[in-house]
Amino acid sequence: MLIIGLLLAYLSPYFNPNEYWIFSMFGLFYPVLLFANIAMVLFWMLVEFKYLFASLITIFIGWSHLQGFVNFSALSDDPGDLTVMTYNANFFYSIQKGSKKEKKNKRKGVSDFFANHKDVDIFCLQESSKFSKDILKNLLPDYHVHEIPKRATFIISRFPILSNGEIDFGTLTNSCLWADIKTPSGKVRIYTAHLQSNKVSNDAADVIENANLQEKKTWNGIRGILNKYSLTSRKRARQAQMIADHAAKCSHKTIIAGDVNDPPTSYTYSRLCGDFQDSFVKAGAGIGTTYAGSIPMLRIDYIFVDNDFEVESFEVLKEDYSDHYPVKGVYSFVEE
Repeated sequence: MLIIGLLLAYLSPYFNPNEYWIFSMFGLFYPVLLFANIAMVLFWMLVEFKYLFASLITIFIGWSHLQGFVNFSALSDDPGDLTVMTYNANFFYSIQKGSKKEKKNKRKGVSDFFANHKDVDIFCLQESSKFSKDILKNLLPDYHVHEIPKRATFIISRFPILSNGEIDFGTLTNSCLWADIKTPSGKVRIYTAHLQSNKVSNDAADVIENANLQEKKTWNGIRGILNKYSLTSRKRARQAQMIADHAAKCSHKTIIAGDVNDPPTSYTYSRLCGDFQDSFVKAGAGIGTTYAGSIPMLRIDYIFVDNDFEVESFEVLKEDYSDHYPVKGVYSFVEE
């Protein structure tokens, strides 16, 4: 069962959830299935050696998928031509909790975080707020901003914005902005996206905390997660295709950044990555987790760049001001 589950997770990127949504669920739990198979290898090693090869071969079949979650690239010291950060701030709800002194310290912590990353040329913010936008405007008064306040999504650029727009998903809570930016090395199109949320974090936490398969409540929780994920994965697939189609019409250098709400073993990821480079796969180091929720090793925040860029370095910044971690990439322009 564990081997079949892992093989189905490998197939997830190739099946549109609007037709076969169940593959998406296996893709979401790829890390769990992977570690379960590793545990089986260790178990059979001690109990019946010849049986370990089935799980071991299955793990190696999906080696390319593992690189989407864990990578061992060395960080480059090259300053590059362009530095980009994407951050789902979750409206900084966490800094609104606690005593007056604690709130003040947290607000200062956020300000210090952005101040320490003034080298960033383009910030892509999702689920942001006037608070974070004002911090950046104070720190970076000469920056250029493209925003849709009701969507809480921003592009803040050191360089002039020549043109901009929105890909309308038809929802109030999810969005995708784009801007053409004039850098010293040429024009760059940047997308910042916040795709449909799963809305299963609380349900997953309850199931994990009270995981008793003998109780009806546990199975109702699992059924609820499946229903929500089947609906949201279909929406993300459509939204990702809209972005991919829009980006395909762009004639200059392109970057897609943001909160995709799906892991690398997903159809959504395959639509957005396509012919692009996943910055973490190219230059990340360590475990790429970007979501601090109950589902382990969940990497859902990305920076994809086309082949006109060389990825010099990529970092997941483990800040605890949101339920997402900011990610930051440094890029050089490929000489033509």
